[in-house]
Amino acid sequence: MDLQFLLMLQNFRNGAGSFLIRPMLLVSDLTTYGSAVLCIILYWAVSRSMGYWLMTNVVTGFFVNNVIKLTACIYRPWIRSPLIVPPQNAMESATGYSFPSGHTQISSSFFGSCAVRTKKEHGPLRVVCVLAMLLTGFSRVFLGVHTPQDILVSYGVAALLIWLTWILFNKIEQTPSLLYPVIAAGVIAVIAAIVYFHLKAYPLEYIDGELIVDPEEMKMDGYASAGVALGFLAGVLVETRFIRFHVEGTLLQRILRVLLGIPIPIVLLKVIRPLIYKGIGEGAGHVVVYGIILFYIVALYPALFTAVESKLKKPGD
Repeated sequence: MDLQFLLMLQNFRNGAGSFLIRPMLLVSDLTTYGSAVLCIILYWAVSRSMGYWLMTNVVTGFFVNNVIKLTACIYRPWIRSPLIVPPQNAMESATGYSFPSGHTQISSSFFGSCAVRTKKEHGPLRVVCVLAMLLTGFSRVFLGVHTPQDILVSYGVAALLIWLTWILFNKIEQTPSLLYPVIAAGVIAVIAAIVYFHLKAYPLEYIDGELIVDPEEMKMDGYASAGVALGFLAGVLVETRFIRFHVEGTLLQRILRVLLGIPIPIVLLKVIRPLIYKGIGEGAGHVVVYGIILFYIVALYPALFTAVESKLKKPGD
């Protein structure tokens, strides 16, 4: 039934021509990668507490999504049926196994978290957040890279994690010392997941002697999510104990803070990542590279701009 629904959308997509494909690709990428960028901007320049709330949910959602993916090992729709033919650009961005949807998970974690924290008087913003979540999910089904159940489970996982994070944040606010046992438990869980990703059995199915899906490739998103989680947890530990930065500053300071800080992760991904992969392999490299990026975002760069801005501040300011 799920594949029949995708075929129906595919027939509509083919009949309508290519003009709908680009907007759907744009929606899918903007709501996902845009979520990550907005997390950084909000954390560095708008609200430290809101940034922590959003990043916690996005990072946790990304990690849990990959644990489920590498446990279920559900093939992509076009692998399950040769009749499903997504646009080439959509297939290139659809990495890992299919269930549940990673794009929908990240978008729902971010926009769902925003909706929960949005005040009642800002109702239109809440509507925008819900629409962004729904559009992301629909775009993945429309493009043929996910089934409806991939999308629905992502929504459910995001809602559950946001609820649990809400409870956890309230507990930590009441008892701040709980933060460090939570970080320790998180690190243990992520390390256990890395071992699990590495050792578990994966389906090995062949057609004409050729492996349909290579588990080694499927593991990469799992290792990346583990690196993101470890880097985030390490960053939280360092930032809360030694930095505790403030976002206050002039509008120009905040803009410069973001503009100067954003390029570094891009440099890490484009320039340094290949060198690390060459030295320690792609799997371990994913953990290290994405761990460094999140540690930089959460702790290293805030420490840097705090030190620089405090030196530039005039006496008496």
